[in-house]
Amino acid sequence: MATDLSTAREPTTDLARIATVHAAIVAVPVLVLGLLVLPVWLAPIVAVVVAVAVTAARCRGIDERIAGSLGARTLGADEAPRLAGVVDSTSMAVGVAVPRLHVIEDPARNAVVWGSGDGPASIAITRGLLDTAERIELEGIVGHLLADVRDGMVEAPTVTTALFGSLASGPAAGLVAWLARAGEDERRVVVADMAAARATQYPPGLVNALERVRAGSSGVERNPRSLQPLWFAAPSAPDDDDPFAAHPPLVDRIDLLREL
Repeated sequence: MATDLSTAREPTTDLARIATVHAAIVAVPVLVLGLLVLPVWLAPIVAVVVAVAVTAARCRGIDERIAGSLGARTLGADEAPRLAGVVDSTSMAVGVAVPRLHVIEDPARNAVVWGSGDGPASIAITRGLLDTAERIELEGIVGHLLADVRDGMVEAPTVTTALFGSLASGPAAGLVAWLARAGEDERRVVVADMAAARATQYPPGLVNALERVRAGSSGVERNPRSLQPLWFAAPSAPDDDDPFAAHPPLVDRIDLLREL
């Protein structure tokens, strides 16, 4: 009997939490300064206004800033017609809007998805994967990424990276990880694999994709730490102490898919 592993959820609450935390962090120093130079009744009002304005400004152009942090450039359909065709058909199968396409000029074999919820999501494929993967493998990879979009797993890491990315490697890493992975199901990667297998109706394609990644390297040079959960495979060496680590071993994912 098939097991329903769907984790679809509404990301609005998570985004509100992330924005509130950011606004609070901005408001505290503004309030302290305001109490020194403004009437007591006015300082809190100014702090709130400034905090909201700064947070709103930081939330503009998120998708483009994430692309820049990854070193991803927009990929025209004429540059990669095979990938564009795969993305169009897989988007329909998964039930999401066709994402924007990017390429990362990196020899690693990996792919990543992001999106703030303001318009279509974005997908970036590394050059190493784009140049080596077969069409049926690309279908499985894209299906996995788009399942995360459908299930509401993309917005929180994306917005957290835009607002708190610079803190992800410091003492506040735990807080950033909590925000980036708010509401995340621990089975997320497996759920996305299963969804991709259903959407493509050919689990061996995704198995082949995972084996291709395993045969090379999934480690990328530019990897914002808080975006780790959004990659198809782990973008850096496994670390059990890393609060952002999200991917089970590739061999485990392969074995599970082979049981289908």
